[in-house]
Amino acid sequence: MSKQDYYSVLGVSKASSNQEIKKAYKKLAMKYHPDKNPDDATAEAKFKNAKEAYEVLTDADKRRKYDQFGHAGLENNGQGGRHYSQDGFNDIFGGGFSQRDRGFGGFDFEDMFSQSRGGHSRAQKGQDSEFVFTVDFVDALQGVEKVVELPVNGETKKIKVKIPAGIKDGEKIRFTGKGSAGVNGGPAGDLLLTIATREHAFLERDNNDLIYTASVDMVLAALGGELEVNVLDKRFKLKLPAGTQPGRKFKIKGKGVTDRKGVTGDLFVKIKVEIPQDLTEQQRSLLEQFKALTEVNTL
Repeated sequence: MSKQDYYSVLGVSKASSNQEIKKAYKKLAMKYHPDKNPDDATAEAKFKNAKEAYEVLTDADKRRKYDQFGHAGLENNGQGGRHYSQDGFNDIFGGGFSQRDRGFGGFDFEDMFSQSRGGHSRAQKGQDSEFVFTVDFVDALQGVEKVVELPVNGETKKIKVKIPAGIKDGEKIRFTGKGSAGVNGGPAGDLLLTIATREHAFLERDNNDLIYTASVDMVLAALGGELEVNVLDKRFKLKLPAGTQPGRKFKIKGKGVTDRKGVTGDLFVKIKVEIPQDLTEQQRSLLEQFKALTEVNTL
């Protein structure tokens, strides 16, 4: 039976570096080592093939001969699947593996797989559990406490969540020890909540700046005047100049969002001009007069 191509065995290309070959071999060795698959002859065969391929492709002279002549170029060098030294494993994993005289360079995978035959189990931390938690826009700005129910380890847990004021969309809150249970007496993992904020009708956030969209009628925009702005229970008076255009922004310094680090942004009032839809006859007449005067002035 013809042998499988060594590069294909490791899943690498002929241009792969030694480091890439080592990485591929390590992955296969961990997966198919007989200590991890004691009753699987197929896994043992795959392990042997990977070991053989690694020993050839990481030896510059053997790799050169293999690239030039294929398997035939190695027949006089003792290859062919019958010799498996420990050098490859020490090179990849270090010297901490004990031989077991199994005929294929057997090694103690206790450190790698958490336990070995007849050995003691090693405590491992449980996996972290991650969830997305959606909160109202204002709650993210001002902070709030909520009790949420989350599925962890197959059961529903009630978690009291304190949303800090100023938290940003995408930031995480960590609860140590609230994740999946540990293995062999190890500590539980953590619970991570990624914050997502709902959209607001007239408020936006740009980093720590707060943008408030204020609707004004076209008369106030045209003639100018005083505008009262109510944002998060705070009132501000803003003087609009005559001829204020839609989309113009007015900055109120230091009245934006204070984030978790104590940095405060600015408040921007964005003007939205409302056009009346239902005009009275008198209003229409006045606008027609205004239109006529405008046309005269442009002549």
